Amino acid sequence: MNIKELIDQYLSSLEKERNLSLQTIRGYRNDLNFFEQWLTKNNITEISKAEVLTTSQIRSFWAQRRKGGLCASSMRRGQSALRGLFKFAIKRGFANKNPVELMDSPKAQRPLPKALSQDDVNMLINSPNSSSLLGLRDKAILELLYGSGLRVSEVSNLTSDNLNLESQIVTIREGKGGKDRVIPLTPASCRAISLYTNNRFSEKPEWREEKHIFLNHSGTPLTTRSIARLIDKYSRRLAMMMNITPHQFRHSFATHLLNNGADIRAVQEMLGHASLSTTQIYTRISKEKLMQTYRNCHPRA
Repeated sequence: MNIKELIDQYLSSLEKERNLSLQTIRGYRNDLNFFEQWLTKNNITEISKAEVLTTSQIRSFWAQRRKGGLCASSMRRGQSALRGLFKFAIKRGFANKNPVELMDSPKAQRPLPKALSQDDVNMLINSPNSSSLLGLRDKAILELLYGSGLRVSEVSNLTSDNLNLESQIVTIREGKGGKDRVIPLTPASCRAISLYTNNRFSEKPEWREEKHIFLNHSGTPLTTRSIARLIDKYSRRLAMMMNITPHQFRHSFATHLLNNGADIRAVQEMLGHASLSTTQIYTRISKEKLMQTYRNCHPRA
């Protein structure tokens, strides 16, 4: 069986039998065309010759593609296409072995979370209108998200039982049987929360029995989606041209602490990470910032 004909049959079967998207089919075709061209350069046009390729030959092909700028995610897709091609050939009786079956794929690198700059954080925190109750509420939310690195769900579910403004701490219940997490509050967070709750009590006395701290205009607890929307509203108002999420305040909290010399285990405790490896991703951000500063500032970098 000719390799080119095999590729056409394989892609046709993917489209008809597995109902893959046109984008995926297009990506597979591109990957397999590169493979077919490489085989042709090595005088291999039949599947009977391709199925006896050695591991070193396969590595040579991928090395050539990586040298041409192929990223890790595209390489994983290409390897998936190759495995599928040979499996298809074996299933249809065109080949007897799969030379790429045990091929190692590059691991997916965990994407770095995006931290906001200190200037961006300050602009967002100062953007709500402090002359209105909802503006005071929003400012308190932003101060809390950044000042204590809370998850948006933890802010949404926050009650008066969780807060001790006098001691400047917030206690987060970690679920059934979980250990409570105690996180410091910044003085700015304490002031913003006090200002909002005092005004809420005076303007909306009918809401006094509601233990949740952050309420919507109807007096019911804010949802996580509502908090995400209000952050998006302020970022748009400031024309920041960024898709800012509540979780980015948490990323910024951890990154800025580590950049300023905080102990990673203390940051792990405040974030509530069960594993230190989860927190260590923020050290990668700090190292990248260090290297970028070095490259930008050192005369011989």
